[in-house]
Amino acid sequence: MKNIIMKINFEKILFLVIICLTSALWSQKRTEPFTISLPTHKLEKSYYKTIKLIDKREDTTSLGIVQQGMLNAKAKVIPTSSISSQFQSILNSINGDDTEEGTMVLYLKQLYFAEVTAKLSEHGYCYFQGFLFSKNNDGTYSLIDQTDTVIDIKATDVTAKTLEKGSEMLVDFISKNASKKPETNNHYTMEQVMTFDDTAKQSISFYNSPQLKDGVYKNYNALKNQQPDQKITNVKFYGNAPKIVRIYEMADGKEKEIKKGDIYAIVYKGEPYIYLSIENLFTKAIKRDNDYYFIGKIRSNPNAGSMMLTGAAFFGAIGVLIMSNPAYPFEMKIDYFNGGFIPIKEIQNKNY
Repeated sequence: MKNIIMKINFEKILFLVIICLTSALWSQKRTEPFTISLPTHKLEKSYYKTIKLIDKREDTTSLGIVQQGMLNAKAKVIPTSSISSQFQSILNSINGDDTEEGTMVLYLKQLYFAEVTAKLSEHGYCYFQGFLFSKNNDGTYSLIDQTDTVIDIKATDVTAKTLEKGSEMLVDFISKNASKKPETNNHYTMEQVMTFDDTAKQSISFYNSPQLKDGVYKNYNALKNQQPDQKITNVKFYGNAPKIVRIYEMADGKEKEIKKGDIYAIVYKGEPYIYLSIENLFTKAIKRDNDYYFIGKIRSNPNAGSMMLTGAAFFGAIGVLIMSNPAYPFEMKIDYFNGGFIPIKEIQNKNY
C-alpha cells in the first residue's frame, strides 16, 4: 500500500494531538517499544560528530499512542533507550572516514505516533517537528534546517509500519543535514537556542505588535504577519460570552454578513478571535506567557474501542472532531510555528 510523506497541514496536527491526548485518558499499562533502526550507509562527508538534544515536547514520558491486538488496546510508545542517545546513534552510524568535529543541536518540539481505526481501514501517523542548529566556531549557533512533517501510513500491520517509517524519517532528517553547513547568517546564543520558541516569536508580528490590526484573516500566515484579508465593520456576540457568531462588512453602502467558513481568525477592536468549526463561531484568544490561549470543544468518547476522526480545514481554519458525543471544552493554544491548535487541558465548567 502507498505510504505518503507530506508536509503537515493544520488538520493533521490536531489529529495527532487529540489522539494522544484523549487516548491518555484510558489505561496505559501496555507499552510498545521504539528503537530507531540505524542505516547501513555512510556519508562521504559529515561536518558533525556530536548531536545534542533540547527536548521541548509537552510530554517527554512517551512517544504517543498505538493500538495492540484484535481489540486495539491502547499502548504507550516507549523508547528502548533515551531519544537523545538514539539520535547520537544515528550520527555515529552514518559518519564515515571524512567526519569533522562539529556539533549539531536538535530543538525537538514534537515527536509522537498515533493510530486511527475507521470501519474499513487503519491509519498510523508519526509527527516530527523541530529545529536543527550547527555550533559555530565562535560558540554561537546557526539554523541548519527545520521540520514540520507527518507520515501517514495505511497498512495491514499499521503499528509496525508506522514505527518503521517514523524511524526512517528521523534518520533521513539527520542524514541530509549532517553533510550541510548552515546558509543563514543568523547567530544565536545557547540561551536563545534553549528558549527558541520565544526567540522565534520575536520576529512574528502577531506576538509582538503593540496593537493587532482589525480585520478578517483567512489563514494563519495572514494573522502571523498581521496582514488582514478583509475589513470588518461590526460583529454580533453570543450573549455575554467572549464569542462572536456573526461578522459584517460594508458593501454598496450597506452592512453585509461575511461567511465564516473560509476564515482562520478575526481581530476586532484589537482582540483576536479564533474560528471553531465545531461551534461555527469565533472564540476569544487571550495572550498569556507569550502564547495565545482559547477555549474550544473537542468531541471524545473514552469508552469507544476505536476512533475515527473527521476534519474540516478551510484555508487554515481547523475543526477536528472525534466521532462521538458529547463535545468537551478544552483549553488550547495556538502553535506559533504553523497555526495548529494544541489542546492543554479539559475545562470542567458547564458554562462552556
